[in-house]
Amino acid sequence: MYRFRLSSEQVQLELVANGNSARLPFQVIGPTTEVAFLEELIEESLGSLTLNPRELFGFLGSDPWVKEAFQAPLVVEGDLNAAASTDTSFKRQTLGNKLVQAGVLDIEELEQLLEEYRPFAETQRFGEFLRLNLQVPPQMLDLLLNPALFDEQGFNEKRLGERLVEMGCITPEQLDQALDLQRSKGGRVGELLAELGLISPTTARFFSLAKVNEKGQIDYQSG
Repeated sequence: MYRFRLSSEQVQLELVANGNSARLPFQVIGPTTEVAFLEELIEESLGSLTLNPRELFGFLGSDPWVKEAFQAPLVVEGDLNAAASTDTSFKRQTLGNKLVQAGVLDIEELEQLLEEYRPFAETQRFGEFLRLNLQVPPQMLDLLLNPALFDEQGFNEKRLGERLVEMGCITPEQLDQALDLQRSKGGRVGELLAELGLISPTTARFFSLAKVNEKGQIDYQSG
């Protein structure tokens, strides 16, 4: 069993899970408003309330909104050393980290957007905030939040250029420009698009290697 405690001058929350598996379903216990806020924040950032205990505790100790509202988290029950994280795959990353790995945002841009999002954190998910404020192409958000939809549309079979056009990263005319350059000097389309300054090398790598697996999740290794 794992039990973590978050305290402030006004309230106290506990996050509880039974079992010793690598991933456990956590329940947040406390006042309704604070519970709803924390659950929303965890689900938006980590994708679920079923988590590796060590991963969840690390999030509680590092997330800026949690740190602003509560004192440092306490382990009331459970051994975090026995809960080493077993899943660091792309699908377990936060939406913000996925956007950075896809080359859509850099770290500084993400930090700025998170700061702008802070006043809306209780009423909107981060993805909704980005969509409403047109900060990220909506197709990119759709891909990262619901990759199964793109599997149905044949994402894995599409060439790099087709993927980039579909995601709103480049225009069809810009793809034609890169293809003309490829015919004249050779090279990979992604590298040529980056050379032209139309996308970053990070974006070229991501859309060259990303796949939607049979579970409807994105498989991608950034390293």
